[in-house]
This record gives sequence, structure tokens and C-alpha cells, in this order.
Amino acid sequence: MKRFLMAAAAVLVSISAFAATADNDPLKTYATRALPRCPNSTVKLDRMDVQGPTGFVLYKVTVTSTDEACGRQTFLLHSPISNQTLTGTIITLPDGGGSLEQRLSSRAAELLKTPITASVAKFPLPDGVKSVTMTKQTEWGPFNYHGFVDASERFLIVGTRGNLLVDPSKTLVESLNAAAGAKRGNKTAKVSIIELSDFQCPTCGRAHKKIEPLIAKNLSKVNYTRIDLPLFEHHEWAVSAALGARAIQKVAPAKYWNYVDFIFKMQETITKATYDKVLQDFTSDNDIDWKAVEKIYKSPAERTAVLEQVSRAFDNSIISTPTYIINGQAVGYGPEGTFTFDMIRKALGAK
Repeated sequence: MKRFLMAAAAVLVSISAFAATADNDPLKTYATRALPRCPNSTVKLDRMDVQGPTGFVLYKVTVTSTDEACGRQTFLLHSPISNQTLTGTIITLPDGGGSLEQRLSSRAAELLKTPITASVAKFPLPDGVKSVTMTKQTEWGPFNYHGFVDASERFLIVGTRGNLLVDPSKTLVESLNAAAGAKRGNKTAKVSIIELSDFQCPTCGRAHKKIEPLIAKNLSKVNYTRIDLPLFEHHEWAVSAALGARAIQKVAPAKYWNYVDFIFKMQETITKATYDKVLQDFTSDNDIDWKAVEKIYKSPAERTAVLEQVSRAFDNSIISTPTYIINGQAVGYGPEGTFTFDMIRKALGAK
């Protein structure tokens, strides 16, 4: 997905020359809430006077921040008729012969530099938009990217679909299927925090060490959810660790957070070749039924579920770890995580 978005950045540059500043408070408020919050950030909304996806008014959204890694530029599409929104990257499809599926497959393969098979939903969404699934093969099985093609079939939009009249925080949490994540704390608490992290990610390990004590001291104040986001193209044992986490969560849920602490603590010593033994040793040391864990850990269905979990995050432009979502809004972590830590601390009212 990261390569996908970077390769498509040329579209942003080519369209940007036609921008005109837009002062539309509902749209700006929506964009500000829908995009990750960054340190000292400002959000600028520019209406684009060009022919874009059919049925939508096109806006360029620019987020600037003192943390350059957190700033970004993206598109917001808004339908004046249905109030449907699409937030993400716009990719022009090739003209010429071939079916829509063939043109999508060709363009996606060009951007991702790997064979892609695209399929298009038969029934349209509002404004004639159709959902698109783009599949590539990985060592873990088929992996799906998702997007939308407009009614003209000239543009592919990769990003999040929502509605101007619906809080984007609700759209994000539902799209991530956060209800299926691992839970702790107080489910009725006013503060909600979702963590998306990768067991093999060094920054995630440092974030866990820094943020975990704060959460542990304030469990009565927070409804906390953890979702695995194994970046399998970069981390060779991240999917295995995520599968292990799913197995522990189902067989011995009371030991799940012990597992999280243990894997992050052992992160620097684990390898792809040794992870199976690490998991088996953890079950033995914690009196957990290894056979029950192994059945889930090696299940093709569970492996598919993990990949679908990653796909849902990518659909929402969450492509780096760790990402924390505080009360429905993603927060840029930054090099040291100071901004995220302070946001969590303030949300919890902790000193």
C-alpha cells in the first residue's frame, strides 16, 4: 500500500496546479477529524477546478505539522447529492481496449510492480461508485487491496468511504472492525484508545514500553483495544506473532496481555526460524493448552483473517506502526512518540 500511494503521488502533483482555496467549514471540519492528528498541525482545503471523478466535487487536503513525517497531502471527494465522501488517492486509469477489470489490473500491477487481479462489484454504491478488489499473492496467501471506481470508469480512488453527515471517527472504528480486537480496561469508559501495532516493529516495542505503564495505571478510565497490523512485506515473523496472539486470545484470554508483554520484551531475539518454539515455550510456561493454541495458530482461516485485518487498516490509509486512535481519531506517532504519549495522558487526565 505504501508503494501504491507513493507511486500515485504524481497524480497529486499534476492536479494541484488548478487549486483554489475553499472555505467550507463542514468539509474542513470533516477533513480535520478524518485525517490523523499531528503535532502543531494545520489543515488546508483547496477546491480543485478540474474534471475529476464523476459526481464529486474534488478537494485537495494539505496537513502541515512540525513533525514532517506526519504531514500529508491527500484528496477529499464530496458528492453534493448524497453527501458521500471518499478520502484518499486518485489514480487515473489507462484508456483504450480491455475490460474495466483488465485496465484496473494493469494499472495496479504497474504501480505495485507485481501481478494483480482486479474484480469490480456488480452493484453500484451511491453516485455510481463501484467497489474494487485488487488481489496479489503472498507467502501467506492472497492479499486484497480495496478501492472504488467512479461512474465514468476513468478514476480509481484508494482510501476511505464515508458520509459528510456521519462522524468520521465512527466510520473509522467500524471499518477497522475494532469490536473484534483484544480488549482491556473499562468498556463503559469515556476514553477509547485503539492500538494498531506489529510485534516485530522496533518502534512498536519502544512505544509499548513507554505507553503500557500509563495504560496499566488508568485501566478504569479507558476502553482499550489492540489490533495486530503485521507489516509482512518488511517483517518476516510478524504474521506468525499475530497468529500466535489470536490463538492465545481465544484459548487463554486472561494470558493475552502477558503474551503481548513477553513478545515485545523478546523482540530482538526472535527470528522467523525460532518463533514457533517461542510460542510453544510461552504456552508451557503459562499452563496453556498447546494443542488448542497450535490448531488455531496453524489454521488457514486464521491466517486469512490476519491478512484481512491488515487490508482493513490499509483501506483507511493506516500503513505504519504503531498507530493509536484516541476517541476515534488517529494520532501521528512521530520519531519518539512524545505527542502521542501526551495525547493519551491528557485524554486520561493523568499527570
